[in-house]
Amino acid sequence: MHALIGHFYYWLYQLDVHYFLEVRMHTWLNGLLAMFAVVALLVRVPYSVVAALLALAFLLICSLGSRFARRRYYIHFVPQKMEPPEDPPPPLWPEDKLLHHATGHFHVEDKEGDWTHLIAYYRTFETREHAVMARLTPSFFLRIGMLDPLSLGMWYIFITPEALLAVTPGRSYFGPMVEPALRLRWQRKDEKGRPLEDIAFLHFQSEADLVRVMADLLLDMGGPARRPWRPPRLTTNL
Repeated sequence: MHALIGHFYYWLYQLDVHYFLEVRMHTWLNGLLAMFAVVALLVRVPYSVVAALLALAFLLICSLGSRFARRRYYIHFVPQKMEPPEDPPPPLWPEDKLLHHATGHFHVEDKEGDWTHLIAYYRTFETREHAVMARLTPSFFLRIGMLDPLSLGMWYIFITPEALLAVTPGRSYFGPMVEPALRLRWQRKDEKGRPLEDIAFLHFQSEADLVRVMADLLLDMGGPARRPWRPPRLTTNL
């Protein structure tokens, strides 16, 4: 069931972010389904009414499903209990970066956007601010849909310890991808500068990567940040 939901969300996301002739593919699908339903009702053939109702039902499912999935950034996340390791890994130093995938609300300069499962690097600066540096690359859907070229490039999420509210381990489902993941509950500001509670997802290739990033996030979650955070100096006895 989880995999089925993940595949459904995946298709909804692709339809929502890809364009054909500068129109979202989801809009094309809704228009074609509505047109098919009208034609089926006008043409008097066996089962035409049933076909029209099925088309309208599919249109409704896709529209409501897209609205529901969009609130979760099209990720089906299943929380899992995880016992803390007896020997937790050290937090990331400022020069460290870890390759993963990221989902959430991103910013870059004067633009912002919601993106799912972007290739990214996770870093933590000396100030203990956590950074997700992601890249949106060109892609095609069903050989005709393409991403908005103006959206391609680097996108960022910055989370301070004070803004991080909760970290939940689990597994994420997105199309064929089932991965260890962290769901971050954090507070950001909307376009009017008002505080807004949001979620983000970090997807990993291994449980070890998940544990390492989770230990780094939990180190000073909620603040105050441990400043500055630098590797200990090596001392030698003369």
